[in-house]
Amino acid sequence: MKTRTNFSTERVGVNHIRTIVENAGCFFKEVDLLYDVGHDASVVLVVDNHVHAKEIALQIKSGSSFVKSHQCRFPASSAHLEYWAKHDLLTLGVVYDPEEQVAYWVDLREESKIRIGARSGTGTSISFEKSAWNRFDRDQFSSILVPMLLGEAPLLSLNTACDWLNSAEMSTHHLGLRILCARHRQSMSAWQSIIDAFRARPLDALTADTPIAIARMLGHDDIGFHDIPQSVRSDAVALALDFGPHEIAKALALVEDSDFERPSLGYSMMPLWGMTARSPQILASIMDDARFDGAVRRKAAGLLGWYRNDPEWWRFWLRDGSDKTDRPSL
Repeated sequence: MKTRTNFSTERVGVNHIRTIVENAGCFFKEVDLLYDVGHDASVVLVVDNHVHAKEIALQIKSGSSFVKSHQCRFPASSAHLEYWAKHDLLTLGVVYDPEEQVAYWVDLREESKIRIGARSGTGTSISFEKSAWNRFDRDQFSSILVPMLLGEAPLLSLNTACDWLNSAEMSTHHLGLRILCARHRQSMSAWQSIIDAFRARPLDALTADTPIAIARMLGHDDIGFHDIPQSVRSDAVALALDFGPHEIAKALALVEDSDFERPSLGYSMMPLWGMTARSPQILASIMDDARFDGAVRRKAAGLLGWYRNDPEWWRFWLRDGSDKTDRPSL
């Protein structure tokens, strides 16, 4: 009698994950093969010996057939997609690469929901990149994955978060920004990196979260970062006040519609639109410059019209000290 040829490979992956989870102090509960219909194990989260009311499920794959140099592949039947999308527990798919001796994870609930609406009724293969942030290893399980599962920002150093911010891979870039804003926003180095990234990255390598973060640093009554030390804020504001038509047009391009009324995405960036006495001229310059996209020019024109109709209200958004003097008229 022979065992399944892939059984030992499967066990290497499961045991690798079990060791990481248990070394972090969490509870790893393997599912009996008799009842394996889409979950190989579940994990109860424990932090500093405190058991959280949070349990997740794992589906684990192991072997070279599930990995490439920069990518992992997770096969799934239509029944699996339905199961993961609707199950009470969040399901993470974990793929173990035996050559690297490293595992990578993906959110199977979210991926299944995306594919259910588009699938043809058959199975699929969920492919995902091997990224800096989705390694399932000893350090990142505790510092990144567990905090994320508990709704908290990952525990990452300032330097590493800045490196992630500058990653060409968008999910890594976005997580780096989120960590800088949540964990390191009281550091000037964080704001220097965020503003440099906003200036340097092309439009298709940015999301609206970056200009929103800068607007929150500038000061916004609804969503502002009010705990930034004044010395840090002053230096960071000075960097943003140096923005010209190029940077403001880039931020406008990230606003999907022309809605700037509260509580829209555009309103979240109001400090950017009116932060300096030069703002009306910057908006006029964008509006009149044929090199900018037509939609961006129309948004600039709309904001400029709003300023002309209610210049006093716009004083509220000034961050250059000119609210104590007369603003130029256009």
